[in-house]
Amino acid sequence: MQRQVLLGLCAIGAAAAMAADEGIVVGAWDCPVFTTGSGRVCLFDKEGNVARTAPTGNNADAWHLANGNFLFADGDVKEYDPQGKLVWTYKPEVQDGGGAYACQRLANGNTVVGENASGRVVEVDRDGKVVFALDTKPETKNAHDHMRMCRKLANGNYLVCMKGDKKVKEFRPDGSVVWEHAFKNITFAAVRLPNGNTLVSSLDQVTEVTPDGKEVWVFTPADLPELGIRNMCGLHVLKNGNIVIGNYAAYDKDGKGVGMFEITRGKKLVWAYVSPGRKDKSMMAVQKIDGDFNPLR
Repeated sequence: MQRQVLLGLCAIGAAAAMAADEGIVVGAWDCPVFTTGSGRVCLFDKEGNVARTAPTGNNADAWHLANGNFLFADGDVKEYDPQGKLVWTYKPEVQDGGGAYACQRLANGNTVVGENASGRVVEVDRDGKVVFALDTKPETKNAHDHMRMCRKLANGNYLVCMKGDKKVKEFRPDGSVVWEHAFKNITFAAVRLPNGNTLVSSLDQVTEVTPDGKEVWVFTPADLPELGIRNMCGLHVLKNGNIVIGNYAAYDKDGKGVGMFEITRGKKLVWAYVSPGRKDKSMMAVQKIDGDFNPLR
């Protein structure tokens, strides 16, 4: 299997390849990477080998925190320490359709939770008490598709991917909508960029949108056809402008595809991680660990 995968990616210029313990890395992988997998979150070291894992359910969002803990949302929101001990959890009251698929640890110690099932964005303190709640009023009736990623922005507003509505909305704390943009496919992750634009993944493309709704940059699988990219979900925008992308149901029936990869703004491949038929068939959240534990995600 590894030889087949490597041959399938050999068109990527003169990129180096190395066989990690569970997959193949092609290109310049130079930092640890934290990601969701299939039934786990996983920290890969700078050689692409598995350093630590923690078990999860259907996991869509995950963070490697500065203290070394893993924070992730797989219906509930959980935090594991480096010894593998569960040290904090939050369980949404509404579970039908999937409780929570988004989380974000704030500087004050509270945690933002995207309650997919209820359609709420809440902030939860360390005692598990909800100290703020925002009803996003999703239009779709499918409780599984109310929302995916949500983030509290520096301005105090909340950027929310309204998955089934195929929109991204920015809400004020009072629930009013400051900004929104509609997409052709379901929305999964959204990142507010330093220039004020918003970068959004919607499975078959990643799009940069200006505050006035102009789509000024688009990346699609056709830009790197040799990878066989499927279902782009997780986004991590690096300080140098590069983008790390994670993929859901990443491989087709013949094993073609890519779990996660990094590209430049010029749409050039930096590295790709491939593991068809192995543990990580879906990598819905990605975080490159380059020393910045408040990454732009």
